[in-house]
Amino acid sequence: MPGRWNYGFRTAVYGGLVVLLGWGAWRVQSALDENERQLQAAQVTIDGLHGEVAARDAHIGELDAQIVELQAEVQRLQAALRLLKVDHRLARLTVLDQHEVPQAKGGVQTEVSFQELGADDEPLGPEQRFTLDGKVAYVDALVIKFDDSFVEQGDALRGTSLCLFRRLFGEYQFPSEGFPLDTAGQRPLPYAFDDADPGFESRLWARFWDYAHDPEAVAGAGVRAMHGEAPYMELREGRSYLVELRASGGLTVTAEE
Repeated sequence: MPGRWNYGFRTAVYGGLVVLLGWGAWRVQSALDENERQLQAAQVTIDGLHGEVAARDAHIGELDAQIVELQAEVQRLQAALRLLKVDHRLARLTVLDQHEVPQAKGGVQTEVSFQELGADDEPLGPEQRFTLDGKVAYVDALVIKFDDSFVEQGDALRGTSLCLFRRLFGEYQFPSEGFPLDTAGQRPLPYAFDDADPGFESRLWARFWDYAHDPEAVAGAGVRAMHGEAPYMELREGRSYLVELRASGGLTVTAEE
């Protein structure tokens, strides 16, 4: 009888141990499974965050590219705005004195000042003074005109006609005897913007007549015409005159009121 009791007791103890071990193993496995689920959930969250960061970086890259484009557009518009403000080249021709000189050609000489003006009508560059034979003054200039589409679009380089004042002479003087105004081959002052392309214009001025005889060479640059102009005006003592070149027009001389 005691032997059976001992056997039953041992069996119960072993059974309890088995149950305890099984329960412990189940708890450990459950804990491991829960940790695994948490790790997987954390990995999903991390992957999602990586995706969000990548998407955000891509968006930032797009914004940076847009900023660069907008900055370039702002610079173009600023240059165009300056050209629109200077949609014409402007100078003032002022009669300082006009008197009879019997020994001079035509018997009259006219003393004038030629002052170039900026967009704000303020003096641009030094004043130049000349004595002309006669009462009529010719303003000789080289003019580059671009296609109307560039003028309409306010193109920073080609949105305006360009003018180089070549020389000033009186009615009794040969053009070759005229007084030089702008320096040949150099960019005129109103167009000397820091952000413009100096080579583009300088090449046109340096080889003006070559390009004028080869329209195909400048057609790609949108050049419509290259030629000289020499409007003239009878000058009267005490009066002043504006010399203008409109963005899409020609050179004019008009009396100021």
